[in-house]
Amino acid sequence: MQLIFGPSNSRYTYTGSPVPHNDLAYEIAVNTLGEALAAYELRFNATIVPFAGSPDDPHLAEPKYFTFQGRGQAASSLVDIHIHRDGKEICPKQDLNFRLLAGDLVELGQLIC
Repeated sequence: MQLIFGPSNSRYTYTGSPVPHNDLAYEIAVNTLGEALAAYELRFNATIVPFAGSPDDPHLAEPKYFTFQGRGQAASSLVDIHIHRDGKEICPKQDLNFRLLAGDLVELGQLIC
């Protein structure tokens, strides 16, 4: 099983416990990042698609971000996906075939790299 967090259930939303926390975790059992994103979309009525990049902004030119649009949102936002595994943080970029392991924490968050 893996835990997945994103804009709809952020580990940084205050719930009374120290942040980051797992109070709002969505627990899934999947094999790949693509399957995890599909499960998140279904659970939170969201759309997550690879971002094509921006020729006007070199920082956004590399294909590693995603657009996220949640239920009731008029506009999408960019998110960066990181996998937390055994004390390490992995940036799989847009590799939807990235293999997830039991115990992985998948986080869709603000652009940090």
